[in-house]
Amino acid sequence: MRERTKTVRRWNGETGHHEYVEIHTGKYLFTEEDKIAIVAEYVQGHVPASQIQEKYHIKHRQTLLNWVDKYVYEQELVSLHEETNPSDPMAKQSPEDRVKELEAENKRLQKALELEKLRSKAYDTMIDVAEETFNIPIRKQSGTKQ
Repeated sequence: MRERTKTVRRWNGETGHHEYVEIHTGKYLFTEEDKIAIVAEYVQGHVPASQIQEKYHIKHRQTLLNWVDKYVYEQELVSLHEETNPSDPMAKQSPEDRVKELEAENKRLQKALELEKLRSKAYDTMIDVAEETFNIPIRKQSGTKQ
């Protein structure tokens, strides 16, 4: 997360010339990793959205909820079952390039696993809240008759 800045032209009375000065806009840029970490904190920490907004300078609550939808509920994550083609160009790569490709694939799969764990935690939290709010058992009890 980094704060946005913009360059403005201002008059400097001491020097008698215009100068360019960077000023902070009060808005922030978030990377994908930042967004995932913020969503994880929101889902796992049982922290209200208002506190998350204040802590990370998120202007609108809907922004946070959109991130939760994107990273927890939607199925836009990368597919873990990609078909491999025997005439794959990777087979013709040098060992160094192959290692780089495998490291990138490993990183992608770790990110997908982290997001799936986050999704699972969010579902568990939703069930817990629903059970407490409506005072009804949702999870199947072990050893019950069918």
